Amino acid sequence: MSIAPNTFLVCDAAVPEQRAEWLSLWHRWPPQEVMAHPGYGELFVRPGDRMVCACQTGEESGILFPLIVRPLCTEPWGRGEKADASDLVSPYGYGGPFGWGPYNVEGFWTEFDQWAQTIRAVSLFTRFSLFKDLLIPFFGDIVVKGPCVIVSLNRDPAVILASYTKAARENIRQAERAGVTLEADPECRRLDEFLSVYYATMDRVGAQPMYYFPKSFFERLIVGLPNQVLLFHALHNQRVVSTELLLISNDCLYSFVGGTVDEGLRLRANPLLRHGIHLWGHAQGKRQIVLGGGYSGEDSLLRFKQRYAPNGSASFTVGTKIFDSHAYQALIDKRAVWEREQGRQWSPAPNFFPAYRG
Repeated sequence: MSIAPNTFLVCDAAVPEQRAEWLSLWHRWPPQEVMAHPGYGELFVRPGDRMVCACQTGEESGILFPLIVRPLCTEPWGRGEKADASDLVSPYGYGGPFGWGPYNVEGFWTEFDQWAQTIRAVSLFTRFSLFKDLLIPFFGDIVVKGPCVIVSLNRDPAVILASYTKAARENIRQAERAGVTLEADPECRRLDEFLSVYYATMDRVGAQPMYYFPKSFFERLIVGLPNQVLLFHALHNQRVVSTELLLISNDCLYSFVGGTVDEGLRLRANPLLRHGIHLWGHAQGKRQIVLGGGYSGEDSLLRFKQRYAPNGSASFTVGTKIFDSHAYQALIDKRAVWEREQGRQWSPAPNFFPAYRG
């Protein structure tokens, strides 16, 4: 596919020629952020959705904005909507719009809005990368959701350890004394053991259904993102007692999902696992690892992560945009009518966007 420089185009991951153009642009981007790869975004596409990337090409520049196009007519409250009416959302995680080099931001957003109009998009919701230097200016509303923890890895290992809280360092020493060992698993050979620990942890903490990714999800993740998925395990008596799945970009790691069994909690296996991952990332030349935030803002999970970077929080932000305010309000009204027909009273959830999906 031959594309002239400084061209706006939308690549559909399901169309081989367009997917190849998307990947070509992604490979020319030095950070190669894993969440801008089509193989990542496709994991979150439902039947009827499309995984696309709004792009701008340049000889030494580019823009990548991966998005899921969701038809509104497939929603039970959206029946009767025109087949091409839709809304846009970035995949789960830390997304774009990513940009590098001398891109044309005004030109990108002008053509992006024109494209959104052609697909009858009502609204856009995107989750932003925590690394603001990777992003182009967003032409829409920006909302701060809460803190996320980032650990700097481009330091001497002794300095990394010393940066933790006293409680974290003591837990690491306790796990070492108990005989807990670590294993990097880049080929994901222990996937079944990982899943057993992961699901047991989700049960114990009462996680929401959205976090119970099936085995097929992880298998697709591993196959679709070669060399960008890592399992890391803490073992005791050769049994996995704490484990984590990480995503790998050129410059950083992302803590994706993991878990610890009851025995691992007693052994303080997860703090040792956390430190071992940091040392592995340092040895691989990664600059940072993103641990993420809490389940609900300033909660115990966030405070646990902050033990490894007391001064390493960054704000997680999202972007919103309404392309058609009349259609947006009409969908809210339509949802309310449909809910009443089901015998339920409904109103949009506070601070949820788009409101008609709340």
